[in-house]
Amino acid sequence: MKQAQEMEPQLAIAEQRYPVILASILAYAQYCDADGDEDNAEYVKLEEKLHRLTGKDMARFKLREWWEEEGAEVLAFRIALPDPVRMDGVTRSQVAQVVGRIGRVELPGPDEGEPTFGQTFSTFLDDYYHAWLKLHCMACNYRKIFGPQKDRDGKQVWLADGDKIDLLWPAR
Repeated sequence: MKQAQEMEPQLAIAEQRYPVILASILAYAQYCDADGDEDNAEYVKLEEKLHRLTGKDMARFKLREWWEEEGAEVLAFRIALPDPVRMDGVTRSQVAQVVGRIGRVELPGPDEGEPTFGQTFSTFLDDYYHAWLKLHCMACNYRKIFGPQKDRDGKQVWLADGDKIDLLWPAR
């Protein structure tokens, strides 16, 4: 059971961190609008603050240009979510579970009311799951497995989940 928990995104931690991270990103944007940040001093402060909070290298995130991508809320979620951890003894079944989750959206049921934090951001767990696969599957090549392929007629197609799993988990 412990291994199944290690496989899951740590949404409770992300939910705790999220408000502080989002507020920090928005405060930085507001500061830049009002005063500019020509010397990057405030940007460096933001990077350091978020690094202390998450332990992540902020160089992989575009803290300054979030409006050109998915928005401040999604950026804050991606920063808040802890990275996957390496597990020993990963099985083909676990790889199949992760492949099946990529692109899946969780919606609340008709009687559930407002979506939970996890449901709200379920669409954006793709980076987490791809990082998990990269940690656990030596053959993980994003373009070859998750990108478009050409069929015999030259048409663009995507691999079925079973084919993706076969490529990620070759015969051992």
